[in-house]
Amino acid sequence: MLKKINKTALVGLFAFLMVLSIPVFLLPVSASPAPKPSAGVTLTVTMLGDQQKPGVEAVTAAFLASDLGYGVDSVVVKSSGSTADLQLTTLQTDLQGGTLTSDVIAIDTVWTAPFADNGWIIKLDDDINVSGLSAFGSGIVASCQYKGSYYAYPYFMNLGVLYYRKDLMDLNGFTEADFDTWEELNATANYILNNVSGTLDNPDLVGYVGQLDAYEGGVVNFFEWCGSNGALDVVTSTGEVNIDTAAVNKAMTFLASLVAPIYGGVQGSDYIIPRYALKTDEASSGNIWLANNSIFLRQWPYIYSLSEGNNMDFGIAPLPHFAGATGYKTSAIGGAIMAVPTATVGVAREAAINFTKFLGMKDAQEAELTAIDPSTLQPEGNFPALLSVYANPPTGFEWIQNWSAQAALTLSRPVHPDYPLISSTIADYFSDLTSGVKSVDTALTEMQRDVQEIISGPSQPPIPGYSIAVVLLAVAFAAGTVIIMRKKLH
Repeated sequence: MLKKINKTALVGLFAFLMVLSIPVFLLPVSASPAPKPSAGVTLTVTMLGDQQKPGVEAVTAAFLASDLGYGVDSVVVKSSGSTADLQLTTLQTDLQGGTLTSDVIAIDTVWTAPFADNGWIIKLDDDINVSGLSAFGSGIVASCQYKGSYYAYPYFMNLGVLYYRKDLMDLNGFTEADFDTWEELNATANYILNNVSGTLDNPDLVGYVGQLDAYEGGVVNFFEWCGSNGALDVVTSTGEVNIDTAAVNKAMTFLASLVAPIYGGVQGSDYIIPRYALKTDEASSGNIWLANNSIFLRQWPYIYSLSEGNNMDFGIAPLPHFAGATGYKTSAIGGAIMAVPTATVGVAREAAINFTKFLGMKDAQEAELTAIDPSTLQPEGNFPALLSVYANPPTGFEWIQNWSAQAALTLSRPVHPDYPLISSTIADYFSDLTSGVKSVDTALTEMQRDVQEIISGPSQPPIPGYSIAVVLLAVAFAAGTVIIMRKKLH
């Protein structure tokens, strides 16, 4: 009897079952509102690291007592790891394997695209007040958006700012108004470097240091220099590449002209960036500054307390823009944004969305700033994404008002699933053009070409999950069908 089975029909049946099984894994979850959470919901929230836990734990009671917390019994806060690599690996493993137990996850600002492309996090367009996002820094908001939809919600941001030696400014009669453009900063630094009294007898004094080495910090600096000349769409989420443009060329040409062509000091020359500063990262550029060996420094907020502890006479100002530039933004952001996994369903999903929105409110934003690690009683705070906190900070944190102007001028790095490859490519060419290994024209032309090839070619394969599940389900269906038919035929 078995030999009489129509093989063509059997193959057709298997194919049909495989096609039938695909929607189980690939169709999106319904966007219709979930019912109001009922009693018994326990929310599990995974933050990027232990540093972020105290701020969240400090407001869980307030959330449970609020209207947004209705129906939630408790909130459990945990960490995805102590390093960025571990955090990403932990979340990827849980999300692709279907073992995630978190209802809300914190993700890095450059993870939005791959997480959305893999179907790991839900769209929030119908669940948030999109117009209300203008209350947050523009860079952190942009990092939550991918291909026109919001997949995350702002939580906290890390932003670069310009530190300057106030003692040297006072000595030479300069104010912040004298270096709000790159052209003015160059002139101010050159004046001080070539004024014997202004150097305070320090032959090691240089004009400017940032993070210019060929790594992610250098890429951040690259996008800031582009943004300061109004080039905000260098690489878009839809795959447009606008690197080899007049605006970017002008910014890079100017930056390259500030770098000394040979090793040594820069005093008595037209240069303000020493050649050794092309190999600086956060730590090494910070050390140059803390040794009182630089007039200007591009750095993150953490260097502020170190500068105070070093008894430096310093100030901070927004990173400069180019004269005549319009629509410029000068500070690329890092930080954390909150997302809801696709695996979070039913009443837990609505509760998760409510908690995500709660973390963007004033009290929660202040708590993340003022957080104290309960085990060490040491500060654990992060900079808020909500701009109003900068204008009216909690008592004792008035110093963050210094970041108000910069917080309004933030931009995101490209939100694209191929960002790791894009970043690596930009880092290499950025190093080439600042060091003079390649001309600015050549470096930007080749950078444009290579980034376009990355985007136009096969995307980085999505992390396995759905495709494997589909094949396994289809095989199971097929095997089950054969077994049943064998039994019937016998």
